[in-house]
Amino acid sequence: MVRRNKGRVALCFPGQLQRVPKEISEKHGGEDILPHPFFQKSREKIGFHLPSFCFQCEEENHSLNLKLQVASYLLSMVSFDRYQREGGRWDLITEHSMGIYAALAAAGAMTFEDGLELVKGIGLLLEEMGGERPGEMATVIGLGREEMEEICKDVDDDLYVANLNGSRHFVISGKATSVDRGMELALKKGAISAQRLTFKTPLHSPLMVPIKRKVRQLLKGFRISVPHTRLVSHWEGRPLSDPDKIREFLVEELCRPVDWEGSVRSLLAQGVTCFVEVGPSDTLTKLIRWIDRDVEVVSYGAKDVL
Repeated sequence: MVRRNKGRVALCFPGQLQRVPKEISEKHGGEDILPHPFFQKSREKIGFHLPSFCFQCEEENHSLNLKLQVASYLLSMVSFDRYQREGGRWDLITEHSMGIYAALAAAGAMTFEDGLELVKGIGLLLEEMGGERPGEMATVIGLGREEMEEICKDVDDDLYVANLNGSRHFVISGKATSVDRGMELALKKGAISAQRLTFKTPLHSPLMVPIKRKVRQLLKGFRISVPHTRLVSHWEGRPLSDPDKIREFLVEELCRPVDWEGSVRSLLAQGVTCFVEVGPSDTLTKLIRWIDRDVEVVSYGAKDVL
């Protein structure tokens, strides 16, 4: 459903899925066709067939995170395209983590096709790094920021707070053994839950620094333009407009934490009265409601448009 909110509207593009939304497979019953040309383009350009991926057992799937990254981008762009066609409005665009690529395409800073190929290229680099320097990530819910930072200090072996998603919702990133220890300490300190994510790389931490050179080299093959729509980053809502600075952001954001709460609070201070999550899930919708229960939040997801 397209909203006609009278205040400022921010479109939000979420990060990588952790699993294929079951609504898609249930809705299509295992059919081989999904009704949008973006899916055909993805098959033609990078050989990715979303229906096949949706209807197989993920646990047995090779290159799971790479395919989840591509699926996340595709479903976000399909949702955005339908939102736009139905007359939905927005004043600015923001993003969370790997959602930056869909946000760039939606803001007109790159084409859909370039965004698709770039997502695959980044995914391959992350997959390669995961084989050479494996790491893990985990969500922790129920503790405060100071407690999470203290846990990382107590582990004292390459463990970092990677996502500040809300006042009591965090992601930790680091070596596998360090993440395990961090989860254990979090639960002992009273965390409601601590769950490992699918990632096999320590995203949004200093451990990603070795990948920076290859990411810069990859980006040389893609054109990035000034966004047509105001685009703000997950670094406390800082604007992204200069193409060279966007390129550097795409390199540096892999090594720095996502401050989603800071971004949301910055946008609220700038007069945003409605957030519309455009993508395959309602993850950001829930996080925004945790941050501010009074602001209007809408999830315009793939399950609504396929």
